[in-house]
Amino acid sequence: MKMPAMHAHNPNGPTDPNPRGMTNAQRRSRSGVITIVLGYGFFAALWILLSDQAVGRIFRDPEALVRASMFKGWFFVAVTTLLLYVVVKQFADVLMVSQERELALERERAQPPPMLVAIADASTDAIFAKDELGRYLLFNNAAAEVVGNAVEEVIGRDDRAIFPAAQAEQIMDRDARIRATGMPEVGEEVLQTKGGERVFLAVKGPLRGADGGIFGTYGISRDITERKRAETLLHESQVRLRLLVDHAPAALAMFDREMRYLEVSQRWRDDYSLSARDIIGLSHYDVFPEVPESWKAVHRRAMLGETITAENDRFERLDGSVQWLRWEVRPWRKSDGEIGGIVFFAEDISQRKVADLELRRRNQELEHFNRAATERELRMIALKREVNDMARAAGLPSRYDISFADAIDDQSAA
Repeated sequence: MKMPAMHAHNPNGPTDPNPRGMTNAQRRSRSGVITIVLGYGFFAALWILLSDQAVGRIFRDPEALVRASMFKGWFFVAVTTLLLYVVVKQFADVLMVSQERELALERERAQPPPMLVAIADASTDAIFAKDELGRYLLFNNAAAEVVGNAVEEVIGRDDRAIFPAAQAEQIMDRDARIRATGMPEVGEEVLQTKGGERVFLAVKGPLRGADGGIFGTYGISRDITERKRAETLLHESQVRLRLLVDHAPAALAMFDREMRYLEVSQRWRDDYSLSARDIIGLSHYDVFPEVPESWKAVHRRAMLGETITAENDRFERLDGSVQWLRWEVRPWRKSDGEIGGIVFFAEDISQRKVADLELRRRNQELEHFNRAATERELRMIALKREVNDMARAAGLPSRYDISFADAIDDQSAA
């Protein structure tokens, strides 16, 4: 990232072409010194030449000539000192004004262009730029909102004025690494802000001048705290769902629209002998090629939104064994309301079915035995009645007491 309007103080050298490496103020200073020196030399040479000729013509006595030369020298020193003071002061004033103008221009050039500031302020992401010492050159409104400081309070200061000491050192160490390597970095940063601890996705890189030299760093940080919280909640929800699925008392499997496994409970794996096999992503019809066409039709109906149940269904496996199932198939929907697939709940009732069949068989046997015993008893009663009838016909008393049977017959007749 190059920002030519922000690197007037580039430590790698000035950006304006200058074969001698001199600023405008330095060139003016050197030119002024040369002018003063040449002027002083010319004035001194002219004074010595003219004053010596004048003194030689006025004074003939050697002692008077010496005294006059001495006074002439003192006068020269006093006058030139005064003149030099006036000239140097004027030159210094001009130089100071020029230097101030140069510094003001330097500060102005070091500031980011107004258009760049306007673009940065229009962003909802925190955007900032720092110089080689970690002092902020650019700090947009979004960044100011995050730290709770006005932009004016941050510009020209480093991270130690904004964040806790340990956190600031960590940020500045990362900036120093970026300046040293010249490589941009992308990563998450957890920062303590006025709103509490926040998580940012930060993109940081070196700032380069027109000559390619690095003179600072830039950064763009996006607050992803809510996204991270949502991810955490989603992860926790998935963990809870996984626990619920794994420990569900019924066999449960979740399929997409292509009948590929998305989730499966441990009970499902156990009931169908799949514990050692990873079936997630596989087609249900590849895992169970013996699935009858009638069940496939049920799956298709559920894909259209229907919920279907069965209390007692026979499932014959490839090895010839039979499982009896009670099942329910219902659709599941995505966040947009569209059907994403089906959920299959199944309970293996094979043992119960076998026990029920055995109970029915035993009942049938018992009924058969009871029926046979009843018929035999009825035949015996009929024979006893015949014997009693024959005895009474012969004038003899009845041989058998069948009054209980007569009472039953009377009750039935009544």
